[in-house]
Amino acid sequence: MTGERENRICPMCGGHLQLGVATIPFALGEERVIVIKGVPAETCGDCHEPFMSGKITDDVMALLSQLKKLGSEISVVSFRDYAMT
Repeated sequence: MTGERENRICPMCGGHLQLGVATIPFALGEERVIVIKGVPAETCGDCHEPFMSGKITDDVMALLSQLKKLGSEISVVSFRDYAMT
């Protein structure tokens, strides 16, 4: 299993995925935009598409659910701040 993560390939373009963090925008309908900064993800070095693990996706979905209740048109939040609460 050594090196397995190093050789992960982007399903979108075939580029190589790199561990890091990403800033990911979400459009909720036509009226709301939520930007989450610092999301742990594997990001493609070529097309820059971020891919989150299942646990991180669950956390992001919970965060989006909370932010939808605020009703603001645009929200910019830090994943790290959310994950620490």
